Amino acid sequence: MTEHFRQALVGVFGGTYITLAISDIDELTISNFALLNSADFDDPMQAVERYLRSIPRCPDKVALAFAGKISGDAVEFEHRKWRVTRNDIRAATGATHVFMINDAEAAAWMVPNLSRYDMLELREGKPEPYGNKALVTCGSGMSIAGLVHAAGEWRPVTGSGGLMCFMLTPSDPDELRATPFAGELSYDEVFSGKGLVALYQALAGKNDNQTPGARQISAAGLSGEDPVAVRSLHIMATWLGRMSGDVALIYGASDGLYLGGGLPANVVSALQTGPFEQAFLGSGRRADHLRHVPVRVVKMAADAAMRGAALAMGRSLPSHATPRRVSAS
Repeated sequence: MTEHFRQALVGVFGGTYITLAISDIDELTISNFALLNSADFDDPMQAVERYLRSIPRCPDKVALAFAGKISGDAVEFEHRKWRVTRNDIRAATGATHVFMINDAEAAAWMVPNLSRYDMLELREGKPEPYGNKALVTCGSGMSIAGLVHAAGEWRPVTGSGGLMCFMLTPSDPDELRATPFAGELSYDEVFSGKGLVALYQALAGKNDNQTPGARQISAAGLSGEDPVAVRSLHIMATWLGRMSGDVALIYGASDGLYLGGGLPANVVSALQTGPFEQAFLGSGRRADHLRHVPVRVVKMAADAAMRGAALAMGRSLPSHATPRRVSAS
């Protein structure tokens, strides 16, 4: 057995970014990290080939997470007109063992292995040990996953939550002005970077090429330098709170609701204020059910899905070892 036996090439292929790295599938460490723009490639394996030219060797194991539907040995991407097969990955990497997983499921695998340093707490709550968990990821799109503890281990439960219909239920006049969200849109279109941009455009009353991007809106809103950006973050925090409470109720997430992806991570300060908390709890029986549910923001961004892919692949191999990380619960 060589020192490289438990190493794997890991990656996450999203609509906006591709992340690649080398991981130890027992320790779940990440090295040789690379962040690439999805739009720079006509085919996702071109990104892999470029990455491999920057490292000395490719491990014999590859674990890749995709924002798309995996059927058998192929994946169809949700946000790009890409299709990848297991043989495509073998041809690009020369690896013997190829593991493919949906990115939402990969991130969910990692949740029970998050340490306190990987998260920021929005609500302390009173977690119920081994109660269900739920993960909402908001980045290029939106995904939802649950985690159930059964037979001594955590098991992810995923679906297509990003395709649920967003219903605008205004609680203040500014929400009524968010006209792009008045029609039948999916959660994907709202709880994402492009959703924040569309919200800003609606509140500003314009739709042109001068609109700042999601990161710029987040920064300007958190600093207070742009009143429209401030209002955009206030409303998005309200919507994220309402949606997170709904997901926690659906999954019975008594052990915690986790928010992952770039959108929550970039606006944590906005989520730590009243609008998120009030919308999350609501009132009456809803508030009674949610009062003790902890809410945490995952700081790891793409790392969570990469490490989760490594973890899931490790468990699929003979004699897998338990990852040596501090659990969140």
